[in-house]
Amino acid sequence: MRFLKLLALTIVVLPLLFAQAQPGGDEYWPKEIETGNIHLVLYQPQVDSWKGNRIEARSAVIVTFKGDTTQIFGTVSISGRTEVDKEARLVSLEDIAVKEVNFPSASPLEGKLRKAVRESVPSWPHTVSLDRLLADLAITQTESKAETVRLKNEPPRIIFSKAPAVLILIDGDPVYRGVEGTPYTRVANTPALLLFNSAAGTFYLDGGNWWMTAPSLTGPWTAAANPPQDLDEIKQEVTKDEEKEPSEAGAPPPGNPPVVYVSMVPAELLVTQGDPAYAPIARTSLLYVTNSDNDIFMDTNSQQYYVLLAGRWFCAKSLEGSWEWVPGEKLPGDFTRISPDSPKGHVLASIPGTDQAREAVIANQIPQTATVRRSEAKLDVQYGGPPQFQPIEGTDMEYAINTSAEVIHASGNYYAVQHGVWFVANSPVGPWAVAEMIPAEIYTIPPSCPLYHLRYVYVYGATPEVVYVGYTPGYMGAFISDGVVVFGTGWWYPGWCGLFPPFYCFGWPWTWGFGFRFSYWGGGWFWRPGGGYWWYHTTPVSHRIFSEHWNMHLNTPNRAWIRGNVNAYSHWGGNGVEARSFEQPGRVSPQGRGARPDLYVGRNGQVYQHRSDGWYQQNKSGQWQRTPSNPQLEQQRQSRSLGQSRQGEFQNRGQSPGIPRTMAPSWGGGRGGGRR
Repeated sequence: MRFLKLLALTIVVLPLLFAQAQPGGDEYWPKEIETGNIHLVLYQPQVDSWKGNRIEARSAVIVTFKGDTTQIFGTVSISGRTEVDKEARLVSLEDIAVKEVNFPSASPLEGKLRKAVRESVPSWPHTVSLDRLLADLAITQTESKAETVRLKNEPPRIIFSKAPAVLILIDGDPVYRGVEGTPYTRVANTPALLLFNSAAGTFYLDGGNWWMTAPSLTGPWTAAANPPQDLDEIKQEVTKDEEKEPSEAGAPPPGNPPVVYVSMVPAELLVTQGDPAYAPIARTSLLYVTNSDNDIFMDTNSQQYYVLLAGRWFCAKSLEGSWEWVPGEKLPGDFTRISPDSPKGHVLASIPGTDQAREAVIANQIPQTATVRRSEAKLDVQYGGPPQFQPIEGTDMEYAINTSAEVIHASGNYYAVQHGVWFVANSPVGPWAVAEMIPAEIYTIPPSCPLYHLRYVYVYGATPEVVYVGYTPGYMGAFISDGVVVFGTGWWYPGWCGLFPPFYCFGWPWTWGFGFRFSYWGGGWFWRPGGGYWWYHTTPVSHRIFSEHWNMHLNTPNRAWIRGNVNAYSHWGGNGVEARSFEQPGRVSPQGRGARPDLYVGRNGQVYQHRSDGWYQQNKSGQWQRTPSNPQLEQQRQSRSLGQSRQGEFQNRGQSPGIPRTMAPSWGGGRGGGRR
């Protein structure tokens, strides 16, 4: 069966792909730097604030003048611009400015020390692990509030099958367009190759190794015993420009074709291999379905089924429905007691109040950034006829509907986003230039508009040569709602189909139908085809539905797909986006780091040291005195340990789906969920 072939390929190929993740250049802290007449030991930055691409942090330092063995302990506060690469999970601190330098125990030398530290900045290592900084935020910044939006949570049509199945979605009522020189019309508003022979009253669906046929769109669909030869000719013409996966080559898989479900409304597919089989989740009243890739649960207390789809929970008395949305806080309490080591531990990220959900929300606020060369980044927008625009509800803006580009008319100009970069023009057809300022009203686009996700693309600054840009995972469809990160707005946006050849149809992002699963490491969501089959093609209608951001291809994800899911800027060819280098300047030596004291900077700006018997603070005379422990210092210590652990975990597993094995402890009294 094709499902088994796909599963086997996934098991073999995914670990190899994910293992290719770059290990990064931030293996240890503190860093040792020889510069000028000083030897500087720089400790891991402790984040005070991180908004957009600007960070403020403080670090403990040790300075030793050449020819003198005396160690002088101090603190340094910095601000800088962050360049974030979520694929490598590294952060480069650029344009570092020293805000304050303090050496309380060396007042007579403070002026000299401040000057020496400031002059040493060009030799500092600029690379910090993203996971170290996220661990810091997860533990020490729990009071920060994330923007949350009210999305559409009505359940899609949920189809349950006990046999291998494939889901084919049509974007609303079918739109038929003739296939020149043949007796067929094609359903234009679907990524599938779906043909209709009106004379024979027969539909044909391309299923890869089968041509499926049915008397109506709703079926029943069966494999055509002797499909007309011209079907393959049409397929060859339609797919001639598509990228082919190496795994498509070879003999057809054995077995029968899957059951076909066609839906003209948003839908999701639940599949079990035969009758559902159940296993208990330890220390709860929950059972989970073991013979399904879907996240299906039974609460034995209420005898209700629960299913997780696109980050949202739905419940029903039967797997056949009818399903209702369940706000996270109304889930049975036992869901928070699922162990992260459970086969269903990944769902903790979608349960409000758990440590996993809290960390997912924090990570969802960190932007992927890039530096764009004005002279190199180009945009060409093509329309299906004269540009057509539609009003954006509740605003004075409008958006283009008959193009695969994402164009907004606002404040007298036209703005467009391509692979995470804003462009501006005074005409809907251009010429387009990289934008250095975006009207504030664009960030009021409501979720009911299909371009809502553009609210999460930003311009941070500019020079005459480059523009600093970035986006948070909302641009990729990961939104914060109901205390968790969900996929998609839940809205269905009607697409546009042309009336004349070449009969282009342009769709909008879909929430439902792909079986997206949350991945902490993947920058938001990872695709998992519902039912294990992928019968869609790369067509104009599919461009924004999934190709623009998620680059799904046909079978198992390849390296390019992984990069496209994590970093939209990887789609830019040429020199439009500056390549990053995380090489550390200056001389950085790991020697002796094991003997270095464990230093931290308190909120009061003082240096603290953790020893085996507790905490110490250095007084003005340079002596270390025992001091009571306090939550802030313990949080910093735990965040440093957690960050090191997370960094190692990423280097071992790469951007694979799932959640981290180790979680930040809740200091604010969350509901639990995987605390260790």
